[in-house]
Amino acid sequence: MVTIKDVAERTGYAIKTISRVMNDEPNVSQKAKTIIRQAMLEMDYYPNSVAQQMRGKATKMIGVVISYITNPFFAYLVDAIEETANQKGYQVVVFQTKDKPKNQMRFLEMLKSKQLDGLILAYIEEENDDITDLIETGKVVVCNHRSPYSKLPGVFIDEKKATYEAITFLIAQGYRKIAYCSGGKYDPNNLRFAGFIQALKAHQIPFDDTYHFEHKWDVFGGQQIVREMMKMSEVDRPQAIFANGDLLASGILSECLTQGIKVPETLAIMGFDDQPVAQILTPKLTTVQQPIKKMGELSTEILIANLRGETPPDYEVLATMLMIRETT
Repeated sequence: MVTIKDVAERTGYAIKTISRVMNDEPNVSQKAKTIIRQAMLEMDYYPNSVAQQMRGKATKMIGVVISYITNPFFAYLVDAIEETANQKGYQVVVFQTKDKPKNQMRFLEMLKSKQLDGLILAYIEEENDDITDLIETGKVVVCNHRSPYSKLPGVFIDEKKATYEAITFLIAQGYRKIAYCSGGKYDPNNLRFAGFIQALKAHQIPFDDTYHFEHKWDVFGGQQIVREMMKMSEVDRPQAIFANGDLLASGILSECLTQGIKVPETLAIMGFDDQPVAQILTPKLTTVQQPIKKMGELSTEILIANLRGETPPDYEVLATMLMIRETT
């Protein structure tokens, strides 16, 4: 069983300081409060007396559920969420699912037990009735991640349309053999992949499933993709590659430079997100810009308005833009 001593050892703060945070005393810095509260949540440490106290008032804490904090997309998204929440008097704690549905359930239970005021689900491992019910109460807002089967409301871009436009651009540039790279597994119903296939079909281009690379999402995955491509005969290799994220695209570009593959002459590269790294790569990365900051701000504004019983801001599907640079 977790004790206050365990929390002290994890955070480096004295037991007396942790006790002050639990009692919401004023003589503790905001930084210490955030660190201690996050540790308590992650360690599932809440003495009964504190839990009872919390049930009677708002915690002023909201959680953000993501898959992996090491993905820069989520880092930028969380930054926008935290900045907006802080301006409105709320603190933010970040939870990683790490591809484990049981973690998602644990975070939802923390909300239901009033250890948190609300949750922003930026990644969903499994949709269930709990999520639907909590959305209806206004305590959960979904953003970013959306399955093709989902009917959940939330703050999203049109992933299918954005990918369709990106692939249509590559085809207009003369590329016909186009690869698709995803962090997940092969799923023909995935919204981005559906947009990819739709663009190929619109131009009567068959898709070669040897050009589908799955479970690749970071720099090292991108490098591995290029190594796998180099094992193909020269005539069978893709002419262009759509990477489902700029981090993945940067790994592809890095390995191309190592292997002496000319970009875009031999291989064109298209990313997704338009993270800052896209503009400092050499050559600069062509990518799909999605409004990460706006997504984080709007999700937070909606959640906090719901929690306060206020009218949330109106919103529509967020717009994307194709940023044409030097890799295509």
